Amino acid sequence: MSVRNNLLLVATVGLMTVGCATTGSSLSSSASRLERSAYELQDEARDDDARSGFQRDARELAEETAEFRRVVEDRDSSDSDVRDAFGDVSRRYHAMRDEVDRSHSRDAEEEFEPVTEAYLDVERELRSRDGKRDRDRYASDDY
Repeated sequence: MSVRNNLLLVATVGLMTVGCATTGSSLSSSASRLERSAYELQDEARDDDARSGFQRDARELAEETAEFRRVVEDRDSSDSDVRDAFGDVSRRYHAMRDEVDRSHSRDAEEEFEPVTEAYLDVERELRSRDGKRDRDRYASDDY
């Protein structure tokens, strides 16, 4: 292997490493934002005595998002661990989304919007991660 090929190989591996780190940190950042928005929703729900079920659901969603963020940031977590933790968040999120829709409350919708935006960011990050893993698997099958 020539010196030029060695340099190209080192540069390629370096760029791949940076790309993986960026994807992981981006998911971590999105998970943190989801957690923050869920806790803000919980605080807003706490201020409204009329919606005790909403308060409970907001608290449970905040707890699930905190656990998800911990799993994402744990270096020992597998992709399956991350997917399972997101599945828990997803079930809570959609149940709460349905509750907000049924409430026909403009305030509830506005309070829930930041959670939705952060949730969709996490969903996109996970899809992007899955796509990269599929591309890597197919590339390695070629050799």
